[in-house]
Amino acid sequence: MSEFIPPYPKRLKKLPGPLELLKLARHDLLSIWPESAYDRQFIQFKLANRSLIIANHPEIVRYTLVENHANYQRKSGLVKKILAPLLGDSLFISDGEQWARRRAIDDLMLTSQTQANANAAMVKTVGEWGQKWMGLNGSRLEVLPEMKQLAATVVCRILFDESITADRVNDLREMFADYFESIEQLDLNTLFGLPNWLPRKKSGKADGHIKRIHDWVDKIIAGQTSNNKQTSLLSAYLGAPSDNPSNPGLSPEQIRNGLIGFYLAGHETTANTLAWAWYLISQCPEVERKLHEELDGLGERPATVADLDHLVYTVAIIKETLRLYPPLPLLIREAVAADTIRNRPIPAGSFLFVVPWLLHRHKQYWDKPDHFMPERFLPTAPSPQPFSYVPFSVGPRACPGENLGLQLTTLCFANLAKNFRLEAAQGYAILPLSRLLLRPNHAMPMRLVWRPHPA
Repeated sequence: MSEFIPPYPKRLKKLPGPLELLKLARHDLLSIWPESAYDRQFIQFKLANRSLIIANHPEIVRYTLVENHANYQRKSGLVKKILAPLLGDSLFISDGEQWARRRAIDDLMLTSQTQANANAAMVKTVGEWGQKWMGLNGSRLEVLPEMKQLAATVVCRILFDESITADRVNDLREMFADYFESIEQLDLNTLFGLPNWLPRKKSGKADGHIKRIHDWVDKIIAGQTSNNKQTSLLSAYLGAPSDNPSNPGLSPEQIRNGLIGFYLAGHETTANTLAWAWYLISQCPEVERKLHEELDGLGERPATVADLDHLVYTVAIIKETLRLYPPLPLLIREAVAADTIRNRPIPAGSFLFVVPWLLHRHKQYWDKPDHFMPERFLPTAPSPQPFSYVPFSVGPRACPGENLGLQLTTLCFANLAKNFRLEAAQGYAILPLSRLLLRPNHAMPMRLVWRPHPA
């Protein structure tokens, strides 16, 4: 088994005070946790009279996100403040009846045909990427931007159409990059429910980026009509029944919100996971050897969904990558009504934090929690403690595209790793960084090397 310990931020000796906490959080949400947080099960403290709870035990996660999810389904004010102007009634930020209606609509979209079309788009795109990489053999590659471009192309083809041009994909990807850069400049006072009179970091220029994204998607919707083939998620939306019986179908705004929500959930998270997976295997020759041995069994043909049951080591690498670097490392909920957890009162309006970054590295739930050990996710290994592994959240608000996202990430990785290696460049120390999503703190330069198949 691998003895490699991947990089993580320096851990504090104790939980910082309010001002220091805000200062650290504005830079990185992974750096605010003391060493004790990786061993405690329940943490509760007050910040400016707001009660904050860290649900750091699987049973508390189960209780809050599954059993009593109605009381903890409301997203925090910060998440809504940041994302509502972009996502509207999207599943990601809605709650209550609006969430239930939106979930019913989006579940209808994820049919077996949609997933088959998605996997066909992935195989086609990765095949094109392999051809491109053949011409770059021996070159230096900035892996994070490359994986963002790959993920954006796959997701856009799934959402809109296989014929979407590279220029249009690049336009949307750059708009989202500008948007993420702007929202990361927003203050985090709202995250902790602090009073309005406290100093706040000025917001970025998110509104202009949101309008550009909306206009881009609106033009795509306006240029298409419903068709029976349903080769894209957009065509499925165009043929979907309306949640309002008096209207024949979903409104363009509802369709736009759904498409942007799926793009947001699928593009950045897939790209970051792929980049981390390349880095991790580049540091572990034995893991890389076992991966190649498994993938060589495919011969010359590409991996497909039908192969996933047999690509157990490849799947394990992706799952272990998601454990170490969960795309959304902090889930925030607001208690609708007062509650009691472990005989402690939880006032209405309290903020509940389920922190995959902590749960996935908790000393009580994982052996060698900071080590990169794909073997822990092999079918022959003991299963993780239920609700200790939540890279896609859990319960009714778990990501509806979890299975599809895991398939796409694994198959993209498998089909490129089958033919290529990426060797980490020297002199580049890497760390995870999170202001909203978790990502590497630089472009991750690596050397691309073609690997011939064994005779």
